[in-house]
Order: sequence, then structure tokens, then C-alpha cells
Amino acid sequence: MKKRNLLYLCFPLLLAAAASCTKGFLDAKPSKSLLVPTTLSDFRALLDFSDNLNVAPGLNVISSDDFYRSGNTFVSLNPVGQNTYLWSKDLYSGTTVQDWTRPYADVFAANVVLDGLKALGPGSYDPGEYNAVKGTALFLRGYSFYGLAQEFAANYDPATANTLPGIPLHLTSDVNVIGGRGTLEQTYAQITADLSEAATLLPANALFKSRPNIAAARAMLARVYLTMGDYGKAQAAATASLQQNSALTDYNTLSAPASRPFPYPLPDNAAEVSFYATLISTSSYNSSSSTLIDTGLYASYDANDLRKALYFKTAAGGQHSFKGTYSGNTGMFAGTATDEVYLIRAECYARQGDDASAMADLNTLLATRWKTGTYVPFTAADADSALGIILTERRKELVGRGLRWGDLKRLNTDNRFATTLKRIINGQTYTLAPGSPNYVLPIPDNELHTSGIPQNPRN
Repeated sequence: MKKRNLLYLCFPLLLAAAASCTKGFLDAKPSKSLLVPTTLSDFRALLDFSDNLNVAPGLNVISSDDFYRSGNTFVSLNPVGQNTYLWSKDLYSGTTVQDWTRPYADVFAANVVLDGLKALGPGSYDPGEYNAVKGTALFLRGYSFYGLAQEFAANYDPATANTLPGIPLHLTSDVNVIGGRGTLEQTYAQITADLSEAATLLPANALFKSRPNIAAARAMLARVYLTMGDYGKAQAAATASLQQNSALTDYNTLSAPASRPFPYPLPDNAAEVSFYATLISTSSYNSSSSTLIDTGLYASYDANDLRKALYFKTAAGGQHSFKGTYSGNTGMFAGTATDEVYLIRAECYARQGDDASAMADLNTLLATRWKTGTYVPFTAADADSALGIILTERRKELVGRGLRWGDLKRLNTDNRFATTLKRIINGQTYTLAPGSPNYVLPIPDNELHTSGIPQNPRN
């Protein structure tokens, strides 16, 4: 069946998911029998619908501290953008929340595939492709749940995870099954279970970067375990990912004057990228001249650090805006790449007292980021010093990928790295203190009305 024809069949599925715009995603919907995909090729084509499926929540980028808005550009934001930028109590004003509806639409698509695969009879499919399709669906579901948890649930702490609310875990394509939020512990247990199983099913190499492979599944597991503070498992997952793909791009081979210095990863480009996805686009933030980089962050790059010219460009008034997304276009990259994996493993080594291995990983990465012949390897007196250096470089390397918000949440529990965020708009100062309940975004109003799940408290 041609992909174009299947997309016509899949539109009812996507429209059913999009019905959350007015009724709430977990509300009852028409019977799944209206959805046509039934064969392995149907399921593969559905998961290849990357324009809709390969996305991650993006409001966290507006809320974090990598970028800022001046008074003039602030007023150009839509109401949701303005409210999110100032950490307001009411963010949405009754509007549709794409950061909620689109990941849950992805979960729905993944569940349609997973349920459909169970119905395929023996001999009606190629076992290798069956595993790859199932692994892709599991990866997509775990990836989507993780993105939702970063915005709509609290920071993971083993001491409180079994009492704090998680996110709704929809695990069936039967949309009449409506569950509650469960606990944060249950949320992360499901995420790690999905990604772990996916890693056993996915191929070492995928035809397209929009399809995950083993390296991507292990990279996501490393990211999740880092968020959970399980540094042993995060290190092991990062190592497993790097065993599949350890490629790093020499930034000396890229053109700093180019408006888009990084190659477009699709279909199979950009060696560092193991899975291609972008942050959900808003009118508030993308890779454009209005996305101004934090001045302190910009100043932290050495003159010989090629990231300074590849990531940023001069904007009006001598300010600097962001252009260095790995998506290769105006969308913000939100997939998995080996630079992040090196940083995860380096941090895990440092937190476990192995400063030598930590700095070795960091220097392996940074040697590809500086002008040829200028890089002097970093050294650290001990593991604590190594950790501070690594976290600084993590922020500088992973700008605009939707990771900073989660980093702030987890690092704010450590007084050494806690950060108070500040905005000044029209002479008024707004702050976000470490541990504030406003680090958890509110559940959309329509979801509360239809599913009855509890709201996240905010100041």
C-alpha cells in the first residue's frame, strides 16, 4: 500500500487525537474500528508520518533561561507565550495546548500500532520488520511520555516519586478507557520499560533518521535515568548507545557564516544524530532573529570555541540570536545525538567519583568544537570540580533542545547548582525560585473537565 493512500486512512486516527482540542484527549471517542491500518506495512507507514509524530513539548524552552525577550519582542508573543515566559498561574486562557495534545496523539498512534501488531497472525509478516515496527512504537510512546513528564509532572525524587502525581498513562488504543494520573514512580517505570523493550527490538541502523535505532533507544534511556538520578544505569545506557554510534562532527568542517550551519538530518544525514525530532513549534520560539540568547551564556564561550559562531548570529541592536539547531531548519532539534550522550556519561562518571573518565569524555567532545590547534584539554582536581565543568559545558552544548528545563528542575535540588530565574518586562521584575511549583505546568482546562484528573498547584 502506498504511503500516500495510507495517510488518508490515518487521518481519522489523527483527527480523533486532535479532538482533544475541544473535548480532552482522554475523553471517550468513537470506536477504534473506524481506524483502518491493519497490516505491518500500514503500521510502518503510520509511524513514518514524521511531520506529526516526531515532536516534543516546547513550552519549557520559553520558561527556561537559555533565551530571553526584550520589551519590544515580548509584546509580539501570543498570550500563551507571554504567560509562559513570566511563569503565570494561568498559562493557557482556555486555548488548545499543543504540548499536551500532540504528544498524546503520538501515544495514541503508538497504541494503535502495538494493539494492531498483536492481531497479526503467524507467517503474515517478516519477523525482523515486526520487531522494528514494535520497537519504534514503544520508543515513540516512551519518548512522548517522557516529554510530557518534563512539563506536567514534578522533578523525579526517589523519596517522593511514589506519592507525587505522574501523567496519565494511556496504554491502549481503546479510547474509552480513561485512567487517572497515577504516581510519578509509575510514570517513569513505564517510560523505562517502553524504552528498554524498544532497545531489544530496534535495528542497529535505520533507513531514516526519523526512525529510532538501538543507539537512540539507549540514548533516551540514558537521558531518563539521568533525570531520575540513577547515575549507574544512566552511565550504562550511555555506554551502550556510544557502542552503537560514537560519531562526533568536527565543527571545523562547518560553515559559520551560513544561516543554517548544521545539515538537515533527513533522510540519513548528520552522523551525530541517532533520532530526528523537533520541539513543537510556537509563535514564541524557534530558530529566528527574535530568539535572543542569554547574554551571560553567550559571553561564556571562548573566542576559539566554534559553537559561538555556529550557534548564534548578530541580531538588531548588537544582540545575538540562535541559529544552531541540529534540525537544519528553523525548528528546534529535540531528538537524540551523541554529543548529549557523551555529556551524560561524563556527568555520571563525575557523580560516581571517576573524574579521570569524566574529563576524558568531556575532552573527546570539546576537541571537536574548538578551532583546530587551539583546544587545551580541561583538567579537574577532583570529581566535584569535574562535575562543575561538565554541567557548564552541558548548558553551552545543548542550547535550544528542550533539555534545560529538566536540568533546572533536577539541579535546583543541589544548592551548588540551584538557579533563580529572572525576567524584567516594562520595569517589572519576575522571578522563579528553585523548587517553585511553577516548574510544573498546569494541566489544560479541557482535560480537567473531561477526565477529572487533579490539577497541578501553581502560585
